[in-house]
Amino acid sequence: MGRRRRRVIRVVKRTLPKVFSCPRCGMISIKVKVKSEGLATIACGSCGLNLQYNLTSKKEPIDIYNEFVDNYLAGRISV
Repeated sequence: MGRRRRRVIRVVKRTLPKVFSCPRCGMISIKVKVKSEGLATIACGSCGLNLQYNLTSKKEPIDIYNEFVDNYLAGRISV
């Protein structure tokens, strides 16, 4: 007689992205680097968009990127 094997169910943990899409050129090539307390750099490897961003509180790179895109599309940032 054969044994029944129990099926292993693996739970895949999703992680936040590290590379984002550029609002200027549309390529997925934006990297957000938090340099020090209160300063972050947003850089696009495709079109050369580069910006120093001042932080008011400690934030994750995805939050910094979302604020940057909102400000860029509203016309508050001209690069």
